Amino acid sequence: MHPSALTDASFAHDVLAHDGLVVVDVWAEWCTPCRALVPVFRALAAQYEGRARVMTCDADANLETVTRFDVRALPTVLLFQRGVLVERISGAQSLTRYAAAIDAQLRSPGTAAAPAAAPAPAPGRPVRTDAEAEARALLESPEAAVVFKHSHSCPVSFSAKRQVEQFVVAHPGVPVRTVVVQQERALADALETVSRIRHETPQVFVVRDGRVLWDASHGAITLPRLAAAINAATSAPDPR
Repeated sequence: MHPSALTDASFAHDVLAHDGLVVVDVWAEWCTPCRALVPVFRALAAQYEGRARVMTCDADANLETVTRFDVRALPTVLLFQRGVLVERISGAQSLTRYAAAIDAQLRSPGTAAAPAAAPAPAPGRPVRTDAEAEARALLESPEAAVVFKHSHSCPVSFSAKRQVEQFVVAHPGVPVRTVVVQQERALADALETVSRIRHETPQVFVVRDGRVLWDASHGAITLPRLAAAINAATSAPDPR
């Protein structure tokens, strides 16, 4: 069974106004882990038919929804109970993990309260933002991955984006995280803090095991250079 597709226009009616549980898989075509989850969400849609709505939302085509619910990584799964966001699951997980989250909400359908706030940090302890946590998680990828930052309003970014898109087609197994600076400024700033590499737009990192193994910006972002960098990062011995 195929999950129904959501749009910015249909979100309020199909999710926020629904008197029950709605599971939203936020994904993108370029996201390899997202594509791997397609059969998982088909199975979940069939398994929970009549008890929960299982739906998908294309992040690239529905930026209003992505921005509204602060989706910073793909895939992200959002669980809504009677129109209230009650759980967020980032990163690709197993069918069992998603099913457990759905079952927990179905066991207590009347508790549509918002998630509890995180405890306040101890006095004097530096605050680590969600953006910084995601930036660290991106750099700590156990396999060689690409992080690409660009701007919607920059002609140079447009050219670099085409190079990265060609790389994605040529290397479908390599994780690629795209950061649009206008939409994810906090994450762009956090990447500068965590990597200690000055922010530029457009800019690309090849990362693995907590290190930036290669970076480039502007006209230096080309398909051949990016492919050579990812090949070197993939063949490099594990430093751990």
